[in-house]
Amino acid sequence: MKQTVLHRKHELLNAKMTEYQGWQIPLQFSDIQDEYHAVRHAVGLFDISYLGRIEVAGPEAPTLLQNITTSNLSKIREGSAHYGLICNDAGRILDDIFIHHLAAAAKTPGGRYLLSTNASNTEKILDWLKKHASGEVQIEDRSQATAQLSLQGPKSLRIMEKLPSLQFKKLKLRSIRDMAYDDTSVLVLRSGYTGEHGYEIIVPADQAEALWEALLTAGADEGILPCGFACRDVLRIEMGYLMYGYDIDETRTPVEAGLSRFIDFKKEFIGKDALQRIKADGPKQMLAGFVLLDKGVPKNGGSIYSENREIGAVTSGGLSPDLRKGIGLGYVFSRYAQAGQEIEIELRDREIAAKIVELPFYRKK
Repeated sequence: MKQTVLHRKHELLNAKMTEYQGWQIPLQFSDIQDEYHAVRHAVGLFDISYLGRIEVAGPEAPTLLQNITTSNLSKIREGSAHYGLICNDAGRILDDIFIHHLAAAAKTPGGRYLLSTNASNTEKILDWLKKHASGEVQIEDRSQATAQLSLQGPKSLRIMEKLPSLQFKKLKLRSIRDMAYDDTSVLVLRSGYTGEHGYEIIVPADQAEALWEALLTAGADEGILPCGFACRDVLRIEMGYLMYGYDIDETRTPVEAGLSRFIDFKKEFIGKDALQRIKADGPKQMLAGFVLLDKGVPKNGGSIYSENREIGAVTSGGLSPDLRKGIGLGYVFSRYAQAGQEIEIELRDREIAAKIVELPFYRKK
């Protein structure tokens, strides 16, 4: 399995490790509940270096990305980031990505973009970009040369402002800026996967350990905790955020997954015709969120029933510390996807009563 450049730091903290999309990453550093509450009420630090980072630049970069993504590149101004999808001709999801429009370099006319891909999809998306590229465009995989940390929680701004050696400037949500850190250039993003105020920092790989330690030191008086995948998974499910390989993959379309708002049908892109047909006909299944009405934790792959009829399957599940109930996501036949619909979730050879609810599960008080 691949390891991030911070693997040694995780071992020193006695992190419990797990396999994720071909990577060995921290599952948890301490109690999952403690890590969760640190993010919701103070601040947590994540190593997300396993995500892919692909830079696309040059005169034809905007044309290439306009063609392969559901996002409208003309609406992504310099210094901002947008969520989008890359689909094949059948409208199936190859990956869900963030597109960051970086500050233009003097020697790079046309545009400069950074794509954040899922860990298992980086090589696939690299091949897809090269397959559809034409003219003057440079495509570079920056995943190994860089590391990516995520600082999440209501106290994250306070920590960023007192981080030694970082010339920090406040950012609006979905913004990205080049900043100076200890005589090197880093990218700071105002984003995250938790629903909390947060930042992601892309740093040269050889600077990652120093940055990790600097963030933990700066947050020592603010209740910072290093956090693992288990905590991040619960946080993202509470927000209704989807995970590739679980809730979406190449068998699903953005329409089924409830992601139509991230499709700009006014422009041309690969998969548009298929998605228009699916949207017009109505998908047979839709992704929905549900809450258990009795004790239990839903698991991926569990069947979903209504009136003794199997109507779908769970794709993600967990125990919400906020609701103190089991919650999950899953695909069901479209007519069962409305909020308020009563269902049953298969769990350990029994069926537990549940109901479909509107997303997100977590709403700030």
